Amino acid sequence: MADFNILFTSAGRRVSLLRCFRKALNELGIRGKIIAADAGLSAPASFIADERLLVPRVSDPKYIGFLLGYCQENNIRLLISLIDSDLVLLSQYKDAFEKINTTLLVCDEETNKICFNKHNTYRFFTDNNIPTPYVFTEVEVAGLSGNNYPVLIKPWDGSCSIGVTKINNSTELAFFYSYIRHAMVQEFIQGDEYTCDVYVDFSGKVRCVVPRKRLETRAGEVSKGVTVRDLAIIKAVKGVVEKLPHGVGCITVQCFKNEDGVIKFIEINPRFGGGIPLSIKAGADFSKWIIQEVLGLGCDANGTSWEDDLVMLRYDDEIFVPGSQVV
Repeated sequence: MADFNILFTSAGRRVSLLRCFRKALNELGIRGKIIAADAGLSAPASFIADERLLVPRVSDPKYIGFLLGYCQENNIRLLISLIDSDLVLLSQYKDAFEKINTTLLVCDEETNKICFNKHNTYRFFTDNNIPTPYVFTEVEVAGLSGNNYPVLIKPWDGSCSIGVTKINNSTELAFFYSYIRHAMVQEFIQGDEYTCDVYVDFSGKVRCVVPRKRLETRAGEVSKGVTVRDLAIIKAVKGVVEKLPHGVGCITVQCFKNEDGVIKFIEINPRFGGGIPLSIKAGADFSKWIIQEVLGLGCDANGTSWEDDLVMLRYDDEIFVPGSQVV
């Protein structure tokens, strides 16, 4: 068998996830390299990969051509994007990558468009009668009064919780509505927040849902979380993902559950979330399942393989390299 090389784009800080894929390759007895691509030289994940790759930015017209050429020349069997901004673009070139024997782990273009634009996500939720916080129109925003607060404001094309702000009064709204680029305003809801890792096999079937309750976040990413085998959430999340045009791989669904048991959905990200190492460590081995599917080995994904009530506590770590490697 030829080497099974995996290329991660926008590798950034995703050290744990790359290590999960290395572990999966080793346990399956498959030889291959983990390559971390990024537009900058200082991405921490690139220093724990087998190889690091400097690529053009997603906005560069040469981006896709560069990736295609590299994948063909280096026998890349699997390409995984770890950022929202290139998912729609990559989904438009799935066939081109397939022709060079590279599996692009990305949902279809229509699904990515639904998930990337939060206005589209809101319409998807409402069109499918999926409970979600109400999003105010521009006219309604202008007419908000004291009884309407608090509300939540965020960019409709944002990620990593950047710009997500609780608004308590009209003064704050006026400032942040003009300050936050592509701002949208929605109903403020409370409850326990869950990020759910959903494994969708290559035929489009939901095989596993792992709810992770957020205990603490930092810089928009979970720093403390716990797996929760909540059957109501699992059923609801499965129903949401099954209504998407065509998902594949890991889809991350965010929701709130209040004291009355009401579940409301806020976001869908058709990629690995930052907290996925918790689900994998709990036994939902997304990394192994994906490799099995690409190689046609028979995927053993299932919804009961993971451990309930497993807590992840993240901490800072460091990588030390010569300055010449990052500047």
